[in-house]
Order: sequence, then structure tokens, then C-alpha cells
Amino acid sequence: MRRIPALIHTTLQKWESELFESNARVYTMLCVVGVLLYAKTFLFGYTYLDDHVLVLNNIPFLGDLGNIFKAFTQDVFFMTNGTTAYYRPLLTISFMPEAMLGKALPFFYHFTNVGIHLTAVCLLYLVFTKLKYSKRISLLLALIFLVHPALTQAVAWIPGRNDSLLAIFVLASFKYLLDFIEEGKREYIAWSVVFFSLALFTKETAIALPVLFVLYLWIRDRLSKTAMLEFGAGWLIAILVWLPLRIMATSSNPQALSIHDMFASFLTNVPGTLQLLGKAFFPFNLSVLPILQDTTFLWGYAAVALITAILLLHLLGKQTSRRSSLMMLFGFVWFLLFLWPSLIGSDSSGATDFIEHRLYLPLIGLLIILAESSFVRSLNEPAGEWFLQPWLVVLLIFFGMTFVHENVFADKLVFWQNAAFNSPHSSLAQKNLGAMYYLDQNYPLAETYSKKALAVNPQELMVHNNLGLIYAGEGRTKEAEQEYLQELSFNPQYDSAHFNLGLLYYGAGDYAAARKQWEMTLQINPNYTDAIWALLTLQAQRK
Repeated sequence: MRRIPALIHTTLQKWESELFESNARVYTMLCVVGVLLYAKTFLFGYTYLDDHVLVLNNIPFLGDLGNIFKAFTQDVFFMTNGTTAYYRPLLTISFMPEAMLGKALPFFYHFTNVGIHLTAVCLLYLVFTKLKYSKRISLLLALIFLVHPALTQAVAWIPGRNDSLLAIFVLASFKYLLDFIEEGKREYIAWSVVFFSLALFTKETAIALPVLFVLYLWIRDRLSKTAMLEFGAGWLIAILVWLPLRIMATSSNPQALSIHDMFASFLTNVPGTLQLLGKAFFPFNLSVLPILQDTTFLWGYAAVALITAILLLHLLGKQTSRRSSLMMLFGFVWFLLFLWPSLIGSDSSGATDFIEHRLYLPLIGLLIILAESSFVRSLNEPAGEWFLQPWLVVLLIFFGMTFVHENVFADKLVFWQNAAFNSPHSSLAQKNLGAMYYLDQNYPLAETYSKKALAVNPQELMVHNNLGLIYAGEGRTKEAEQEYLQELSFNPQYDSAHFNLGLLYYGAGDYAAARKQWEMTLQINPNYTDAIWALLTLQAQRK
């Protein structure tokens, strides 16, 4: 029996030695594990949370490569009168190959999502090795990132790729910073700035990257005037190119938050930091649309206790170094700088959600803290194989949790059932579940959840319009008209409500009223194709 532990030890050493002979073998292993975990998402559909707007409604635009440059001059949702202002040109461009290849077929978009995630994981492994962590520790951290349940939404939800794209560009920029520190070549500064620029055009959160880089250069005692001038000039040029384009693309948003409102929104939502921290360490209460009111703080407190224990053990350790302590600080700053911008509400209405894909990039900071802890550094000891066993159990648990959690992204109905169940105080979740039931022609449940949304927020946008559609489908035209008019009383720029009201009048034979509503639709949105065709049809009939 005593020979068994020795045999396990020898086998693991041999397997590890063969695996780490080249990075290609490590990348292959990571990709195989990732495909096994996420392959079933290739058969998933659309959730109708942003993906229908970003992809389904814009296939003609996405299918034309000539629109690449237009993507840099407009809001990602193609809205001129929207309530949000999101500038994500590289997200839009990333959808174009799939649109040209498979039009609206969701398979291609999900396939690409998995590929982007695997690229980020492999790049993370490379960066960890360049940070001088052992290959064993780097692989462990990359595997945790690969299978982490809280990152499922970034992979299984099509729009979630924006955060994994951002991670790729941030990691690539960081990788070239590390190369510059090691070799001093000026070309690495240029490449680092290029990827910083790509990160900016992916998500404005990347604006925090120079702060992190300055902190890391200070930690490594490479904060020279020459380096700062060269990096600083590159960062400034990138920002001066990006900022005017972003302002131009989002300037038409009538409800963008002021600086004061943004700060107030952040202060209101900052407790979400604790909830997301809990999900990073204990991902047991996952939801597709979590809000502050319906998410427990329990696991956040547990995460704080765990981090406190990690820090105390680190500070009391006999081999604690200044650099190791500073790297823990670096990881903590990384986590906060990339997380906190997501706590700022995007508009002045509704409750802020804390969707879990926003943990994608911040989680890397927590992994850096773990890499410096005695919990992980013990893997470098001669008997490290035995310290590895608890981590293997964690990886298996995370793999299983992610494999199960993926299922809630399979289709629109399952997705919104999860949202409504886990976030009963989210009017958006109740509203959209009602909309999904309407699309399935289940009018009783559609009405029930639409009214639940109004019970939470009497002025939730689009709900009265949805009730109008439900009542029109049931032939309750008078009630439908009242709902459309109620929607327009506080949401007068909602083009679809005008169009639907026009359809109602047209069906009742009041062509003059129908024309008026459709003309108002086009005043608000000149590209509303259905309204154009409706007016042409009406004109032909009058002849």
C-alpha cells in the first residue's frame, strides 16, 4: 500500500514534465477542457437580452464589410433616441464575420464566443508565466479562470463576448509591457499601446489601464522618465483618437447621465462590489440578471473573511517579500479599477443590474492575489502534488457548476424564467418574461408578468406597449388602445408604440389616424422599415 502514493507522485511528475515541454501542449490541454465544457452552447439560441438588437435586428448592416468604419461612428445599439450610450465598435465588428457566414444562425456566434474565451485563457497563462509564476501555478490559475461559473455569462451569452474581447486586448497590452521590462525594446511599447487602443474601442473601462501600468512599473522599479514619456505619449494619442469618436457616436443620447448623476449612481451601487466579490470566490447564487435587492451579501462576507485570512497568513509568513506584498496590492487595484465602472448606471431609469460577465476582467486581479498567497505558492514545494489535490477538487466542482449553469442560456424563455425567478424586484426581468410568453402566444402568462413588472415599477418603459400587443392579439382593441396611449404618455419617443397604435387604427378602418401614427413613427426613427411599408401600402390603397 505504501507504494501507491509513490506511484501517484511519480506519475504526476512524468505527466507534468511532458505537458510543460512546450506552451503548445498547455494551450491544447486548455482548449480541450474548454471545448468539453462549452460545446453544448453551440446549439443554444438567442436570449433576447440585447442579442436580438445587436445581431438579429441588424443582419443587413453586419453582413456588409463596408460598414466597418460606420461602427466607429455610432452607438452599439444603433439608436438615435435611446436611453443608453454604449460605444462598442469592436463588438459590432466582431459580429460581422458570423453575419456574413451564417446570417442569423446562432451557432456561429456561440462558436466564436467559445473561441474568444479560450484565446483569453491561453493568453492569461502566458501572462502569468511572464509574471514569473511557475508553470504549475500559471496553469492552475488559467484553469480556474477557464471553468469559473461566474464567467459563464461571458461565454454562453452572445453579447458577453465584449468582456472577453476586452480581456484579450488588456492582457496583450500587459504582455508587451512585461516584454519591454525584460528586454527594453521600444517596439514593445508600440505594441502595448496598439492593444491599449483596441481595448478602448472595445469598452471604456480600459481607460484604467495606464494607472495599472504605472503601478506595475513602480513595483518593478522601472518607472523611469524615458519609459513614462514614451508610454504616456502613446496612451495620450490613443485617447485623443478614441474620445472624439466616442463623443460623436453617443452625443445623440438624450438621457445620458451627468457627472453628478454618475457619481450618485456609483455610491448607490457600490455595495454590489461585495456581492460580486462573493461570486468570485463562492459562485453559488448565480443569476442571469442579478440586482442588489435580490442578491445575498452572505457570500460576500465569506469572501472578505477568506481574503483577510490570506493576507494575514501572507504577512505572518517567514518568506514574505516586499514585491509579493506589492503584487497583492496590484491585484486588488486591478480588481477594483476594472469592476467599479460597471457599477455606474447607464441611464437615469430603472435598477442597475450586476450581470456576472462584468467579473471577467476583474477576476484576473483576484487570481494575482491568489498567486502570491501561501495557499497557491505551496504548490512550488517538493511535495506540491499533494497540495494540488484540494485545488483539483475545486476545479471539478467549478466545472460541474458551469456545465449546469450554461443551460439557462439555452433559449429566451429559460433565460428570462431564471431572471424573473432570481430577481423578483427587477421590473425588467418580469417585463421581458412577459414578452417571451407573448412571442410564444401564451397571452395569459404574458399579461401576468407584464402586470408584475408594473407592480414593481409603474413607469417601466415598454410594458404598456406590450400589454397593448397582448390585448390586440386577444381582440380587446379598446383596452389595447388605452395601453398604447398610456405608454406614449410618459414615453412619447417610443417609435414602436406609435407604430402599433397605427396598426390598431388601421384595423379599425381609421386610416387618417393610422397615417398620423406611422408618420410620427418615422419622425422619431426614419429607418423604421415596417412604418415605411405601412404608409406605402396605405397610399396604394387610397389610389
